[in-house]
Amino acid sequence: MSKKVLFALTSHDELGSTGRRTGFYVPEVAHPAAVFREAGYKIAYVSVRGGAAPQDGVRDDDAVVTEFLADPATAKTPAATPAPGEVKAEEYDAIYFAGGHGTMWDFPESEELAALAAAIYEQGTRISPCSTATC
Repeated sequence: MSKKVLFALTSHDELGSTGRRTGFYVPEVAHPAAVFREAGYKIAYVSVRGGAAPQDGVRDDDAVVTEFLADPATAKTPAATPAPGEVKAEEYDAIYFAGGHGTMWDFPESEELAALAAAIYEQGTRISPCSTATC
């Protein structure tokens, strides 16, 4: 059975009442995703409300982010995420909470996301994407 990590993304797209756009911080998804994939993990995504997860923090000089966004499989996935209530905890070995300013608005209030994370944690699986050479 393959190992699977669920990446939790924000659905919140506005930085307070500033009118500035926000979302999940793409480097905080792209870089860990590369490490998990290299270690043999499959990755799936969930967002607080489901649907398209807004992105923030894309920089042209970050090769890992550029590769992540150019990959058709990963580029489509955050655009069509399930909501936490649509995800089965038993299908995952771990949950990874991606950062970004949007998380301050919707992660703390999402009882469904908290319940999903607790269910994944309570399964007792402990993982590390690192080998002794990389960590």
